Amino acid sequence: MKKTILNFSISHVIILLIMFLYYKQFSLLSYINSSFIVGGTITFVGLIYYVFSTGFFDFFTVSMRKVFTPKRRRDDVLSMRKPSEIFSGSSSRLVVSGVLVLIASAIALGIFYS
Repeated sequence: MKKTILNFSISHVIILLIMFLYYKQFSLLSYINSSFIVGGTITFVGLIYYVFSTGFFDFFTVSMRKVFTPKRRRDDVLSMRKPSEIFSGSSSRLVVSGVLVLIASAIALGIFYS
């Protein structure tokens, strides 16, 4: 829980930096735009991390390595790690913090239109 709050806080610092550097003003509309971009990016990266860690691309990766590798280097290909072994951590913190930022963006959007 603490790491999710830390990720949420860091993402809001990034949002404030984007608001200051890109929009050059602190307004509700610039917060909505920045938080949507940051929250969507964090959620997308977390979901991509989840897909790779489940082993979805392992068969494809191993097959392509076998097809495009010469026979004399076949042992090297079989000893390479699969993508699911590289992405072995949990992606839930990224997804949860990204969704929280998107929820904050939706709340700000509701305030903007009311």
